[in-house]
Amino acid sequence: MSSCSRALPPALAALGVAALLSLPGEAYADEKFTVSGGLSMSLSFGQKVAFGLGVDLRATALFEHSWDEPGRGLGPFAQATWLNFEAGRVAIGVHGGSEIVNDHGDVVCTVDGELGWTYRSRYSDELPGQHGLHVGVVNLLFSPVGLDLFARAAIPLTSEPFVPEGTLGMGLRFLPPFGAQTHPIPGRPLRTAEGVVLPPAIALGPAAPRPARLDSATRAALAGAWLDSARAECGSIPAFLALARDLAAAGAPASLVGRALAALGDEVRHTARCSAIASSLAGWRLSPALLPPPAARDADRRAALVRMALEAWHDGCLGEGAAAARARRSLAGASDAGVRAALAEIARDEAQHAELGWRVLAYCLAEGGREVREAVGDAMTGPAPAPPGDVAEVDGEPRETQAFGQIPRAQADSAWEETWAAARRDGERLLIAA
Repeated sequence: MSSCSRALPPALAALGVAALLSLPGEAYADEKFTVSGGLSMSLSFGQKVAFGLGVDLRATALFEHSWDEPGRGLGPFAQATWLNFEAGRVAIGVHGGSEIVNDHGDVVCTVDGELGWTYRSRYSDELPGQHGLHVGVVNLLFSPVGLDLFARAAIPLTSEPFVPEGTLGMGLRFLPPFGAQTHPIPGRPLRTAEGVVLPPAIALGPAAPRPARLDSATRAALAGAWLDSARAECGSIPAFLALARDLAAAGAPASLVGRALAALGDEVRHTARCSAIASSLAGWRLSPALLPPPAARDADRRAALVRMALEAWHDGCLGEGAAAARARRSLAGASDAGVRAALAEIARDEAQHAELGWRVLAYCLAEGGREVREAVGDAMTGPAPAPPGDVAEVDGEPRETQAFGQIPRAQADSAWEETWAAARRDGERLLIAA
């Protein structure tokens, strides 16, 4: 094998890592554009049987994507494959497809078609390089890490002999091509000028699976639920950092700023605990990517007080209050030791974060005057917000799922409704006293 041939497989792996590092670190609830990368192994049949190692990068403009609708989109793709460590194939073109959802609105898989141009370099003097028409279909199966199954064909347009080439393969995909399915987020979400942001998840390598007796479907569903929790907790880290920054800029007491920073530390621990549970269930080391805090964007101090007051009400008094209530209910039915430890810590800390929300709200009402009172009053007296729609109920035997901290949707909704009713009563009293 030539030195060039020996160098290309590591280079191909490096290209795959570079593609992953270049992926955007934000997943918006109303995203319109996504970038997705993947690594693959394949077997090709045509002029020569060849084993392939490849990378794939595709961008997608989304036609429709929200928490309760399947994602659909169209965009460019680029692929590079090393064949038998002696030749290479590149392909560029257009891809398009859709998510497939079940009766509950959860994404089961995606189907993505490809059409474009391809070029394979020479195998030998008898098998020179040739251009061709590229067609393909990719089925992405969802689990904690996406599994690509694909079939592709290259129809030669130049050189002899005229022998079409077919390829079958599989690989791992990092970030779904039609966007991450997102839902309203319990607790304190990361808000930016463009909307709510949820961190993407990254697979860091194999992990020893938890020895629990669970069927593969239940194990994957539980892993996905805990990974979603880890992503939500990770999004709260920069959210609390931004809160501490904005409180300090508004002249809030140092004790209030300090409590926001302490809450940030709590969310770091929650992220680690949830990621560890998800990883042990999935058999992969899974972790959310930490995102930067949003830039300060308030026009003046009064605008900052109004925004912080509304966020304190929605994200602290309601969101984190409901998260604490749900964690307490989940703890009551959990039997796994690691899950119980995580839920006990989350229930305690989220209750403290909700109390911090009330303190921030009281400060903003005292400092912001009539404008803040009217904005908060409208939020409190308006229609009750819908319960967070994150996947609180996973498919599987209820005894097994509850042992791992997943309560039925009805219990999660009940926790939200109780939190809303109590918060509304306390909020009205606070408004009267302000």
